[in-house]
Amino acid sequence: MGIIGAPALGLIWRGLVGRGAERLTTNDGTVVAEPIHTRPFPQAGNPWIVAVSRSHGDPRTDAFIDGRPGAIREMLGSAVKFGRVAEGAVDIYPRLAPTREWDVAAGHAIVTAAGGRITDGQGADLKFGKGGKDFIVPAFIAWGDPSAAR
Repeated sequence: MGIIGAPALGLIWRGLVGRGAERLTTNDGTVVAEPIHTRPFPQAGNPWIVAVSRSHGDPRTDAFIDGRPGAIREMLGSAVKFGRVAEGAVDIYPRLAPTREWDVAAGHAIVTAAGGRITDGQGADLKFGKGGKDFIVPAFIAWGDPSAAR
């Protein structure tokens, strides 16, 4: 189960693996929940939409994105990137630099519940509790379309 909130945007994403995911929109004290799903990866000739960090760029991630000619980078803050993958607004969110398990866990649940997949940098399913010292996740990629993961 995962929950990510973006109060400044009036958005909450939540998901329970095996039960689905939702985006909650808050306006003037009312909350509207709608089911969300990831989208199929882009067909030939259509660009990938890639969620990237405003503040944590790295050469490996840039090279990965450059491997998708014409990819459009959408700069997003913090865990919002996971929410945008889960709702189908972006195709992938690669982070090929170290981060901590607690920075990934909720997003992992939401993207998975919405039909996506989170892999490590080599394409294997991301595992938690294996990072050893300091709970480091060396790299991950959030894929909207699980069939695109390689």
